[in-house]
Amino acid sequence: MLPESAKKALRPLLYALLLGTGVAIGMYTKGVQKDKFSQIIDIISHDYVDSTHAVDIESESIDYLLAQLDPHSSYIPPELSEQSARQVSGKYEGLGIEYIIFKDTIFINNVSPNGPAERAGLVAGDRLIKANGKQLTDTLTSSKISQALQGEPNTNAELTIYRRNGKKAFNVSVGRQTIVMNSSEIYYMVNGTLGYIKIDRFSGSSHQQFLTALKALQSQGMKDLILDLRNNGGGLLSEATSIANEFLEKDDLIAFTKGLHRNRTEYRANGNGSFKTGKLILLINHNTASASEILAGALQDNDRAVVMGNRSFGKGLVQEPYRLMDGSTLRLTIARYYTPSGRSIQKPYTGNIATYRNEIYTRNNLDDTLEPALDSNLIKTYFTRNGRVLTVGGGVRPDIILHDTTADSTEIEMLLPGLFYSHVFDVYLLDAMHSELSFVKQNFKSIRIFDESYRVSDNHIKNLIRLAKTLPYLKKLEYSTKTAAVIRKHLKSAIANRMYGEVGNSMVINKEEGIFSKSLEVLKKYNALLNIGKQKGSSFDY
Repeated sequence: MLPESAKKALRPLLYALLLGTGVAIGMYTKGVQKDKFSQIIDIISHDYVDSTHAVDIESESIDYLLAQLDPHSSYIPPELSEQSARQVSGKYEGLGIEYIIFKDTIFINNVSPNGPAERAGLVAGDRLIKANGKQLTDTLTSSKISQALQGEPNTNAELTIYRRNGKKAFNVSVGRQTIVMNSSEIYYMVNGTLGYIKIDRFSGSSHQQFLTALKALQSQGMKDLILDLRNNGGGLLSEATSIANEFLEKDDLIAFTKGLHRNRTEYRANGNGSFKTGKLILLINHNTASASEILAGALQDNDRAVVMGNRSFGKGLVQEPYRLMDGSTLRLTIARYYTPSGRSIQKPYTGNIATYRNEIYTRNNLDDTLEPALDSNLIKTYFTRNGRVLTVGGGVRPDIILHDTTADSTEIEMLLPGLFYSHVFDVYLLDAMHSELSFVKQNFKSIRIFDESYRVSDNHIKNLIRLAKTLPYLKKLEYSTKTAAVIRKHLKSAIANRMYGEVGNSMVINKEEGIFSKSLEVLKKYNALLNIGKQKGSSFDY
């Protein structure tokens, strides 16, 4: 490997070479003639004073170059390109498990019903020690772990498992099969007429899965809908626009894209949607990004939904994948997308990717204000179809702001995101709550009875805090009334998830966070919030 000091010294040189020669990533040689970039790599490989790895140098140089363009153009090396493509498609060849990493251990967190892992006898809480002889530790990246577990269909993964309850390790062979990731599996009726659907991602089957959920709720009497896009980081634009189509009238503009080398492309509704008249509430937060923001912007600009939550991430750039000769992939930003009113929601980028990505953690509710941008330098003010003034830049602002416990600026709640990202709740459930889960199973026969009657004890909260404090970045976490209240509701929702599935988790946390009560309030003044029935503005005209 190249020493870090040498890497830093080489970066400007390699960057200059890339720019100066106009090297296209993945260029091939013509006869014996090579581009200057390839020549430099060859010279370094053969004659540099220390040992080097040409692939690492090349990859770092490409990453450096793309970082100068924008925060979303990216290079995916060959060994990860297939994995990335599978994630976008919504399918992968695997074992049917979800795992988490806590400290130095990889836990099986969930086992898919009737999947290969369940048939092989694996259960939540099992530790993954080895896969095909490869030691699995926290020093491996998530992508490397996934590579070790995934593979060709109808092949086997030879696993070494440690089961804490039995205090023993054992080997097991698990066959791989095609696993479909459902993106709309959380849906239910809030009351007799209000339905709820959560979409986690936009993969190849998201639109069809959404229609399945929508029809199921309509058969149960749904008249109005809550559509939850919180923590949806995007995915396929085509799936997001297809779902937007379900809510809009014929020829309503959903979004358009354009770039220096790309003509304007419009996405319009065809009028065949399945939910064009019912009241619609859309939930977003700071992690709602990309294709999710396209959907949110389309529904807000067309006055088709009341948007509730927190300002979205602010990604308004379109990437196109280019498969290179060695199997790697270049995802290059080729256009910007715009909401129907013509606004771009891309937030500013100053060249520092870490600062760009972490900007969402420095926000507070003042950043989500509904006051329109009044900068005199703005050429145009943007309006919804019904004439409501819109803000521009830095994401989609909600019509109704909701308190986000993980975005609170107080000192104690600044620590709380670490609880969620560390999987402390999951590990505590797996290792310390076996008797409690048995009690819940025996005494609460439905999620609604559990939701109304169950209360997490202070002892469990204190024990969870003790576990959390074993992590360096949570060692300052202490018990307090406020901390206990936040942990209590999230631990309760985690128990509901373990006992009743993701629907149970969603029901509990949404009720605890006041999502349902706030939605019912909004529905009462829905028309006034969207200026429905008033003099409409002109349709979007370009």
